[in-house]
Amino acid sequence: MPYRENTLQEFTVGEPAFGGPQRLLSREELYDMVWQTPMSQLAKRFGLSDVGLKKVCRKHDIPTPPLGYWAKRVHGKRVHRPPLPSTKGPQKLLLTVVPLAAEQPELQAEQAKALEQAAEFPPIHVPSGRPAKLHPVASRTARALRAAKADQHGLKHVSESGAVAVVVGNESVDRVVRIIHAFAAAADQRGFSLTEHPEGVQILVEGTPILWQLKETTDQKPHVPTKEELNWQARREADRAKYPHLYPSRSEEPVFRSWDQVPSGRLAMTLRDPSAPRWDRKDLIGHWCDRRNKALEDYLDQAMATLATGAVAIRHRHAEEAEKERRRLEDLERQRRERARRDRAEKRRQFLLAKADEYDRYRKLVALAEFLERNGDPEPRVQDIRLFRELREITDAMKLDLDLAAMNAEADRLQLYADEDS
Repeated sequence: MPYRENTLQEFTVGEPAFGGPQRLLSREELYDMVWQTPMSQLAKRFGLSDVGLKKVCRKHDIPTPPLGYWAKRVHGKRVHRPPLPSTKGPQKLLLTVVPLAAEQPELQAEQAKALEQAAEFPPIHVPSGRPAKLHPVASRTARALRAAKADQHGLKHVSESGAVAVVVGNESVDRVVRIIHAFAAAADQRGFSLTEHPEGVQILVEGTPILWQLKETTDQKPHVPTKEELNWQARREADRAKYPHLYPSRSEEPVFRSWDQVPSGRLAMTLRDPSAPRWDRKDLIGHWCDRRNKALEDYLDQAMATLATGAVAIRHRHAEEAEKERRRLEDLERQRRERARRDRAEKRRQFLLAKADEYDRYRKLVALAEFLERNGDPEPRVQDIRLFRELREITDAMKLDLDLAAMNAEADRLQLYADEDS
């Protein structure tokens, strides 16, 4: 199967589409789908994150449900659904659809139940200041961050057992610790477990592990060269002026970098399935980050709900994979038995052909003995008697081997009819 980047493919009508099953959707159909299915579930049908699907909807002026919409709807509260605005752009799109287990009614029912249970808990509140007593996971992460040294970009990396996997600048450490404290406490409140993992901490939702990660994005700023870099550049330019034939044209470029990556203050949180491959983003359960009008703290309730529904999807995927593996093993066993049956049939054929050849030799030897007795001397010599005796011994032995009972016994010894229907 050819490789296809795992993103939503958009095409206007009439343009060729690349790879995978496709479906022609109008803006109205996508609008209805967005307001009937949570974005975190619907996005997976197109191989996207919920943020990626929101970008597609925003590009085509399709309104999407606000935060808390599904929780209100589950509890029968009044919700507002804005109408689809008119647009002069394309009214139909050819979308690449990824068939998922989420389209199964059983999975949808379980995920709806998980969303309903998630809505029963109070909203997650991140304290404005660091609590005197941190959650154990937040405390271990804080200690690891204090001990970590910043890299050349000013970011501290924590990836050790018992602490959440974090990449963050020093200015955001306190905020990250408070978010971890609030989210971990909310997970405990819902009966989820936080366990150690080689890459950090994973959250067990009814026994299903989900990896938890936080990261600070970076911004670019012009690099200010150090005194050492300026001296290096000066020596380089002096050498180039003295020995121009030794330096290519690109040697005029600065010897130091033009830009620095610096912590931006914007945080992102990711939930991943550690059992799924990462190369095509199948492991991604959810991703949330600071935005222009919302902070990461405002997405924690949505992330917790996605944690529950994602665990349901993982369990269904594992069950499907186990069932697929069971059928594969059954097919292999069926093929093995069929090969063994064909091999035994061929062995029986060769066995009977060998017996037929043996029977043909037996008849020839019997005919030879009769011929010699009829045409021999009336007074046989000792040598003739010995020859007749040897012929009788050979034919008698061959006759015993060609007996039906003896043939069946030999076939049983060779297992020529093993596991065959009688």
